[in-house]
Amino acid sequence: MLEELVSKKKKQNNRKRVEKWLHKNHKYINLTALEKEISAPKGLVQKFVKYDKKINDKWMDQLYGVIKRFTSFNLR
Repeated sequence: MLEELVSKKKKQNNRKRVEKWLHKNHKYINLTALEKEISAPKGLVQKFVKYDKKINDKWMDQLYGVIKRFTSFNLR
């Protein structure tokens, strides 16, 4: 029961992070390429940015992973 609450809260935090990041940085990235990277329907991210249409949790988790991957500046 406690794990479900923690998981749900973590997903909400990830959603807020992704939404905030997309609104802030949509001018600087290729939204179509971002959609192709996660195999999302065409226009999913554009509709969110332009019309504030909610993105399904399925896509939000994948977007979070992609954004996290290319925003980290770790040296290898």
